[in-house]
Amino acid sequence: MHTSRISKANLMKTEPLVSILINNYNYDRFLAAAIDSALAQTYFNIEVIVVDDGSTDKSRSIISSYDDRIISILKSNGGQSSSFNEGVKAAKGEIIFFLDSDDLFHPQKVEKIVHFFVQNNLVCLPIIFHNLFEAIDEKGTPTNDFTLDKYYSDWSDLARIRGDRYYAVGDPYFFVGEVSKVCTADQVCKFATRYRFVPFIGMPSSSVCISCALAERLFPLPVYDHYKTNADNFMVRAASILGSVYSTNLTLTQYRLHGSNAWLGKEVTRKQEEEIFLVPQEFLNLKLKETGRKPIISFLESMSANAFYRRHLGYDAADYLIKLSFKVIMFRLDFETLAFFIRTFVRGIYYKFLLFLRPSH
Repeated sequence: MHTSRISKANLMKTEPLVSILINNYNYDRFLAAAIDSALAQTYFNIEVIVVDDGSTDKSRSIISSYDDRIISILKSNGGQSSSFNEGVKAAKGEIIFFLDSDDLFHPQKVEKIVHFFVQNNLVCLPIIFHNLFEAIDEKGTPTNDFTLDKYYSDWSDLARIRGDRYYAVGDPYFFVGEVSKVCTADQVCKFATRYRFVPFIGMPSSSVCISCALAERLFPLPVYDHYKTNADNFMVRAASILGSVYSTNLTLTQYRLHGSNAWLGKEVTRKQEEEIFLVPQEFLNLKLKETGRKPIISFLESMSANAFYRRHLGYDAADYLIKLSFKVIMFRLDFETLAFFIRTFVRGIYYKFLLFLRPSH
């Protein structure tokens, strides 16, 4: 009996229980493949939790066909954040993996990442871990329709977060080896309290896993009636101010691009992009407050708003840029904000000049 207890304790240390959380809403054409990819993992100590968010297609009959091989949670439609909340609440794993029902896991994904957690003594720490993904089309065929650096320019902020003198934009900076410690919560919080925003330091939810220790700090995510997708926007940003960010350059997820994708690969309107930054602000400020820091996140008064205004307003951003330059430098004066003030103020004046020259109709 004593030997059995020791063996079980050792097993828990080297092979911790993993929860794979699949969230689904009306993706019956992809759902079975996602569940199968979770059940086909080479790592055996897993539980697969499928949360259906009020689907009206054949999703629920597909879920029921798996019987006790999965844990099913059937709920009314409340959005992706509410699905994550319910799944995490039910999860018993020491590490929680997220999988959107239109995506797929590589068979060795869990085994490889758990190995990284165990070998680096990360299981009991607040950790968010990201892996690379391969884009596939609706039929599951690999596609080159997009590149990572087009969507993850936020990674360039890692240079300032980490205090590095030089940086490279895109995946070479974020994914630098089989296991890489990207940044710590203290580094991100220090950056956030100086510059009033938190970059998206990571990947979409199907390339994300978190430790139970981080989940306890992070969840529940806020739920809004008008904002039902992009739960990873809350999760990734908040996780970076609550725990350490790790990554691997191994491609362990297949991200499916198709006509019903909620976000990746689509053109973004000003209202949509504004929501991406403004909706999580209250949640991020709450998490800063919980860690004993000042809740000062204000995207539209941060340096990051510069690109937002220019992208969506063009030359009409002139007045916004001039006001922004003063807001940033009045909040904090250092070399970074002084350089930003000069660049942004001059650009705002230049845009006003171009507007003056623009012929009226």
